[in-house]
Amino acid sequence: MKIKASSIPIELLNRIKNPDPIAGEDILIENDDGSLLGVILQPKAYEFFLEKIEEREDALDSSLNEPYDKNSKTLDDLLGE
Repeated sequence: MKIKASSIPIELLNRIKNPDPIAGEDILIENDDGSLLGVILQPKAYEFFLEKIEEREDALDSSLNEPYDKNSKTLDDLLGE
């Protein structure tokens, strides 16, 4: 989901743009009882997160080693059955 910065309260927008380096750069959004509702990641942390997911997906994909069988049914063959 994408949200325009203009729709975010100024106080929150300022905290996103100028995170407290001692408290951490990520912003945790909690209920009044302390339950976690969501997290706002800074752009560099988000890019790193996506890179790690892609690396893991690539590793899983490359671990699949199925030999090629030229006599295997095609998708069209399977759909025709």
